[in-house]
Amino acid sequence: MRKLFVPTTFTFALMACSPGSGDVNVNTYGEDYIEVEIPAAATPDEEGFIDGFTVTYSKFLIALSSVHLHSADGVEGGEMTEQKIFDMHQKGPTPVHQFRGLEAEHYDEVSIEVGPAKGATAGNAAPTDVALMNDGGYSVYATGNIMTGTTSVEFAWGFTTNTRYQECEDAEGAAGVVVPNGGTAQIQFTVHGDHFFYDDLQSPDTKLRARAIFAADADRDGEVTLAELGAVDLTTLPTGQYGTGGDGSVENLQQFVTDLSRTLVHFQGEGECKVVKQ
Repeated sequence: MRKLFVPTTFTFALMACSPGSGDVNVNTYGEDYIEVEIPAAATPDEEGFIDGFTVTYSKFLIALSSVHLHSADGVEGGEMTEQKIFDMHQKGPTPVHQFRGLEAEHYDEVSIEVGPAKGATAGNAAPTDVALMNDGGYSVYATGNIMTGTTSVEFAWGFTTNTRYQECEDAEGAAGVVVPNGGTAQIQFTVHGDHFFYDDLQSPDTKLRARAIFAADADRDGEVTLAELGAVDLTTLPTGQYGTGGDGSVENLQQFVTDLSRTLVHFQGEGECKVVKQ
């Protein structure tokens, strides 16, 4: 029987056409504003609260799932389907998922979901916090302290919003992630705790304010609840603050903060994702 002979040059050509493979490590990070403190701004041009307040988180739980990578030409990079609870107040960055042996490719569509916890497991959160999230069906749960001078109020806010962050781009506008042949790419979903205190839902020039939220403690028990925020009509607040961008469904501070809970996740630090309410 004659043996089939394949020229060496053809073999090399086949090898050259192979895209190879690489890995992707996914992590999440709360940065100093969640891990340490959101400070008062020393001047109007500096970052921080322009009304002199500071905020310190004691817990910042978030339910992450459905991390998905795929490319415009139809190459699937895989999906993390399990739901995990992370406490962003713990020191990070914290690993979320590892994709191994992906085709070396530009995966220009990267997405993640923050949704109500149901059967979620621990990312880095304590068992009691995982149970709290699952029992309450929370997607985000934050506790902390709002202070001005020597006076402070506490807060404990749980949200059941379901949000998908997709079409993620880094701060330079580069979409998704490039998986190198034989190497490892890094993805970070950065959680921005200062967003709860934005004073506008749409403006790129939004400022950090806490006075209206601090003052919402109607019964003066030292805790601002979501129900108390719901009693604050946005039309009663100073002109130029708490703009809704024409969204007539947001009428009070509870609805305002709830809407902000859908804006927490960024990509690779300061990069943006398209927010899809589910």
